Amino acid sequence: MFDIKRVNHKLVAGLPTMMHRLTRYVPGSVQGKMLECSLNRFFHSELKQNELAFMGNKQVVVAVSDIGLQFGIRLDRNRLQIELNPTQQDLLLKAEFADFIAMISNQVDPDTLFFRRRLHMLGDTELGLYCKNLLDAIGPERLPAALSRSLTWLSQQQMIQTP
Repeated sequence: MFDIKRVNHKLVAGLPTMMHRLTRYVPGSVQGKMLECSLNRFFHSELKQNELAFMGNKQVVVAVSDIGLQFGIRLDRNRLQIELNPTQQDLLLKAEFADFIAMISNQVDPDTLFFRRRLHMLGDTELGLYCKNLLDAIGPERLPAALSRSLTWLSQQQMIQTP
């Protein structure tokens, strides 16, 4: 008999492992270009209005610990540049895949994750505050509707499974 809850559980539980494999086997140049194109598209209006100027000469590193993905974001001539496995950082944001999904889908506030020690922020805290305020102002509504719904569903499934 088909049990949708069991299928959902297996899918969600296996997602970090699948994502980890992707980060291992997809060439870094492809990963970097996908991230770079996605972020520049997402932040198009902010880049156009120079609202990311606070990132000038700074590198924000995002580390998704359970899938082995780490990338730096740097502003260069009003365009975001991605560097996989960067050697320097001004700010490090580190969390697990489920926690980033929960933040992106607005299911959990970054402050909550920070105080629960699920989101780690090291380095330039002022830069971190600027980044957080920018993301709070944008919200997930900018994402394509299907992606937004999928992330919300995934986040809810992960929250159900979390003890």
